Amino acid sequence: MKNNAPDHHATTLRFFGNATIRPVMSTVLDFLRKDYEKNKMTIDLVRYIALWGHPLYYVICAVLLPQPYESFELRFGSAISFIPLLFYKRYPDAATPWLNIYWYIWLTFTFPFIFTYLTLMNDLSGLWLVAETVMLITFIGFIPNHFVMTILLATGLAAANSTYTSTTGNHFVITAEIIEYFVSIPIAILLGFVLNYSAKKGAMAHERNHMLQSLAASIAHEMRNPLGQIRQCLNSIQSILPPFHPDTTSVTLGTSSINDIYHRVAHGQMAVKRGVQVIDMILGEIRKSPVDLNSFSYLSAASITRKALDEYGYESAQERERVSLHTQENFIFHISETLFIFVIFNLLKNALYYLGSHANTEITIRLKKGDTCNSILFRDTGPGIAKEDLPYIFDSFNSKGKKGGTGVGLSYCKRIMQAFGGDITCRSEKERYTEFTLSFPVVDSGNLERFNAEVISNALPDFEGKNILIVDDEQSYRTLLTRHLQPLNVTIDTAQGGLEALEKTRMCRYALIIMDLNMPDLNGYKTAELIRQDENRQNLDGTPIIACSAEPAYIAKTMAQKSGMQAMLTKPCSRFELVNTMRSALHSGISREKTKQIFSKARILLIEDSALNRDLMAMTLKDAGLHVKIAVNGHDGWQQLHKEEFDLVITDIHMPEIDGLELTRRLRNSNNDHLRELPIIGLSGSAEEEKAAKKAGMNEFKLKTDSPESLLNAIGKSLSNSANETLHTSMEKDRGTTSSAVNLQASADTFGLPLHEIEKLFHTFLAESYAVPGIMQQALTQNDVDILQSEAHKLKGSASLFGANAIVAAAETIERNCLNGKTDNLQQEVATLKSALLELTQ
Repeated sequence: MKNNAPDHHATTLRFFGNATIRPVMSTVLDFLRKDYEKNKMTIDLVRYIALWGHPLYYVICAVLLPQPYESFELRFGSAISFIPLLFYKRYPDAATPWLNIYWYIWLTFTFPFIFTYLTLMNDLSGLWLVAETVMLITFIGFIPNHFVMTILLATGLAAANSTYTSTTGNHFVITAEIIEYFVSIPIAILLGFVLNYSAKKGAMAHERNHMLQSLAASIAHEMRNPLGQIRQCLNSIQSILPPFHPDTTSVTLGTSSINDIYHRVAHGQMAVKRGVQVIDMILGEIRKSPVDLNSFSYLSAASITRKALDEYGYESAQERERVSLHTQENFIFHISETLFIFVIFNLLKNALYYLGSHANTEITIRLKKGDTCNSILFRDTGPGIAKEDLPYIFDSFNSKGKKGGTGVGLSYCKRIMQAFGGDITCRSEKERYTEFTLSFPVVDSGNLERFNAEVISNALPDFEGKNILIVDDEQSYRTLLTRHLQPLNVTIDTAQGGLEALEKTRMCRYALIIMDLNMPDLNGYKTAELIRQDENRQNLDGTPIIACSAEPAYIAKTMAQKSGMQAMLTKPCSRFELVNTMRSALHSGISREKTKQIFSKARILLIEDSALNRDLMAMTLKDAGLHVKIAVNGHDGWQQLHKEEFDLVITDIHMPEIDGLELTRRLRNSNNDHLRELPIIGLSGSAEEEKAAKKAGMNEFKLKTDSPESLLNAIGKSLSNSANETLHTSMEKDRGTTSSAVNLQASADTFGLPLHEIEKLFHTFLAESYAVPGIMQQALTQNDVDILQSEAHKLKGSASLFGANAIVAAAETIERNCLNGKTDNLQQEVATLKSALLELTQ
């Protein structure tokens, strides 16, 4: 089934072919769509009286209190004509402008037309004049837009008068009695406006209170998950730590315990990062902040979706096993990685929420290519969504059917997807399934090629003529990275393992090293440590080292940084991911000796009104060798800046008296040359503050949740007057996929290599993989789980280069179960992997 998420707005405009008419119609339709949102509550209330209101008055005026004239047709015509509005919740989004028009037509017919016509037909009797007055007040109160209300009221009155004249042949004549009556009309209209205004103010106050309550509930609810994960991580680390004895000077921890601690720290850091993003998302939804288009990159849908699944904070390994990803139809899209990952996180959270009540729930994520748009289908076999609730699931603060839900997530997902140029839609059957379709526009090949060429052009001055060392035990990956780097005109050396890399680094100085983390002779962590030891002994500046691994980056990155590496790449990577990461690593800091010299002389003024934050940050800065002076708020900082001379200011943005933005503006407008040029780094808990910080004149902006290394790097660059560069990340062009056991054409497109080069790499991979089944079988016989895990990890990284999804899935299962100690089914899992390898060779 092809699901290309139609653009209803564009579909409607196709009826208007003229280029002049289209913009006007677009504006009108947008107005009607927004106006309809204001009218929904009124429609919902009116439907309870619309079917019997006029018929009841017909009985009163025709039977109980007979009037000179009554109309069965008009009274019951109003009731019957309201029937289509009874089902307003079931209409598609495309129908909302026309539904709004129909609502206004019905109101005009039901109130000013019918009441005025019957008043005229009854010779403006006292009863009907009172009814006309009540009608005016009611009609004005029903329509929030005064301009629209005036037009409709005038139209209804004019139509009633015309119908009266054509029916009776008489003309409406103004008499003294009518003039006396008209004296009360302005009062009725004024009263109607007052009631309308009061209702508006009351509704706004109610909505404001509701939004504030929802905001508080949203932050509290959404933060439970990351805070719970942090607590679990701390408890796990505490359980690993040995008992404390004051007399013991040192304690030895086993490799397994240290590895567990690193994993828990990585999970905790990721939980903090996602918690901050959740708060930013909620505030962004409340403020309706526009999505920053400058953060968009060309990325692989398969890679980023897999990254999102790896980084999500599952409650258990069983939850992770319920989620499957199918990437046979991979494509490139133009998105913000952070925002897209949030969308996947939100859909995952919603689907896993019902796992307790629907134990057999399975979550399937499938990539699907299309002619006009590409899609990601997110399907779960949970409780489903009731048909009557489907139209409202993307409304802000809609959380029906979900206890403790806040209703912010899906509405924000909608805004994100529309900012991507696509959309998110949902279809569901109760107790069967729910399927969300995330649609993305097909990337224009010309735009992608120009972007790719620009990335290479920007990187050439940084790398041309430099020496690069690639360290990886897989020949296919060494070859791929070599091909990626050829356009940069660099000299490339390769090493098959850590020991060979050490020999080469002792004979030659490299501008940059790309290091695989999992190698048999000497892993990347240990190799990087030994390289750093050699550099320290010779008092050399540290060569930037980029870690490369197939395991989740957020886990490996912490250990890699601790070993002395500057950046992290996840296998497989595209040329442009590689280039941008290399540039980032190259410019991430200044030389070790220069850093020491600058830090030892620099005087820093830290301005922070939170005592706890001040103490922690001052401790970090002093440990780095910086001289730190403290100011408790902006006013205190302003005074100290005029008493002493500082080399750099680090200031919180939100403070009493003088905040960080005002302080920065004062410094930038100062008559003192030194103060005017003083480097300033702004700190905040919200990423949304960055734009205001830069506008005020701050040199750098950092989140309070960023790592200490990030802040120290920013200080080093600011003090050494090195310029920050805005780096792009992108992926190679996507031209097509196949559904066979491997996907060589897709690999060629994704990694920017000719097909024949990918085929050579593939044959190399087959040759290297030939012995893997035998090695695994021997490891099974010897019950050597470490060998099994190592071989599975290596195979997973290589197979993903060629879209061999069956091998990737089988190897990933073995690796995960080895890590989690689940060894009961390893025999069957290895057999599955053998079958997948056999299918590949055939």
